[in-house]
Amino acid sequence: MRSEERAGIITIVMLFLWGTLIAEPFHIFARFIAIAVQYASKGLGANGIVSSLILYVVAVSTIILLQKISSTKLGVFVPCLISVVFITMLLVKNIRNLSVVYSDAICLAIPAAVGLIFYIIKYENGLKWVTDVYTYSLAVALVNALLFVPIAKLNGTIDKILYITNYNDLNITSSFAGLAGIPEVVWGLFLTAFAVLPVIYLATVGRRK
Repeated sequence: MRSEERAGIITIVMLFLWGTLIAEPFHIFARFIAIAVQYASKGLGANGIVSSLILYVVAVSTIILLQKISSTKLGVFVPCLISVVFITMLLVKNIRNLSVVYSDAICLAIPAAVGLIFYIIKYENGLKWVTDVYTYSLAVALVNALLFVPIAKLNGTIDKILYITNYNDLNITSSFAGLAGIPEVVWGLFLTAFAVLPVIYLATVGRRK
């Protein structure tokens, strides 16, 4: 299966699953990126719009970087790298808080176990799928934060229909609300366009088996 076909399948499935607990391992992936950016922003003295822009740039850059790496031989190592980094972050968080977040530990262990099995049986195609699931789940998280969350704020009925907004780990557009007299939803549309275009381009042009 070609990369663009995998990207399309994964994105559609994640759009339906993102507002549910089934996608929790990938919620944690997005959440930990947001936490890391939050700490970095505090260290730089950034807040408000600047902090949101940093998170936006980091999220888009991470998606593009994963797309680039996954098209090379290094792509099969992405699941291992992600699992090691985020399990380490969870351990540090648990040590600092002197408590264990069992739900996060289990959710991170599941994709790590799947990846380990694929490494053991040398199933490279499966590892490509895992890499793409991480990549495009983050893309769905970004679109959710930029587009669906602002739209859901427009009306209570819309909010109930868009269950995808039940989980928003990337708080970006709220700080833009009213900036230059422009509504939050318009800023969301603008930022979504700039984020989605390069991702779609790389997904469709960067073909790989």
